[in-house]
Amino acid sequence: MNKGIDLKTIQLKPLLNKLSKRMSKHAFFIAILVVLLAYLVVVFQISGLAKAEPSPDQIGGIQTTIPKIDPTAVNQIQSLEDNNKDIQSLFEQARNNPFQE
Repeated sequence: MNKGIDLKTIQLKPLLNKLSKRMSKHAFFIAILVVLLAYLVVVFQISGLAKAEPSPDQIGGIQTTIPKIDPTAVNQIQSLEDNNKDIQSLFEQARNNPFQE
């Protein structure tokens, strides 16, 4: 009734032993190939993601807002700076070297 391969007629154990003996000689080489192929796939995926551009929908959705500075606060800070010489020197140092702590 079943026209497929009958597993009882084929001796699987001797075939597997023979195959494992053949492959054991090359197991290290096969393992290195598998690792290199996995590495290659990862590198290509990273390369593709690095070159990806945002879609027009993503670009259009960005809204930039410019912060508003209160002119009265600016005037008050400038008047305080003019009145105090210590503060004036601190502002001058910060202007000359903004990254100094």
